Amino acid sequence: MPASKAQQKAVSKYMKQNYDEIKVRVKKGRKAEIKSHADAIGESVNNFIGRAIDETMQRDINTAPTDTNPILPSDTLKVAKSAAETSGETVPQYIKRAVSAQSERDTASLRIGLNPVTGEMILNNANNK
Repeated sequence: MPASKAQQKAVSKYMKQNYDEIKVRVKKGRKAEIKSHADAIGESVNNFIGRAIDETMQRDINTAPTDTNPILPSDTLKVAKSAAETSGETVPQYIKRAVSAQSERDTASLRIGLNPVTGEMILNNANNK
């Protein structure tokens, strides 16, 4: 039995409120290839495309070049790129490791009473009394 006009209207309203539509154009024959692949793995074309987008976006986040990272000055980024290449890491991996190592050095400096930036002794209130 076909859906009633009221059911069609309710579904249409729900779709408009909860989903955005994106039109994707592919070369002739590609649509059938995509559908065949999705069918073979037990997915709808929509789910397959959504998953492909999600996985690609996640991969891009994990491996995105940091050239567009506004946090690092360009000269710092240039040094990080060179060091990462030398160590065989991606720039994000190198930066993560470098920040972690520097944090450990700063903690050790503070523990022995040295300012990690200047290297000067830190005079605290307990020493001044």
